[in-house]
Amino acid sequence: MKLQQMNNRQYFVTLPNQIVRAKGWTKGDVIKIEINSKGDIVLKK
Repeated sequence: MKLQQMNNRQYFVTLPNQIVRAKGWTKGDVIKIEINSKGDIVLKK
């Protein structure tokens, strides 16, 4: 995945379709972003 930046200086990544389908996520789902004790980014529905 590639880290990208929008005009308003916010960053984003595009999730590959394989990951989205494997998780059963669909457009409009709310995904929570957490950082665990190891410093890893965790995405949760």
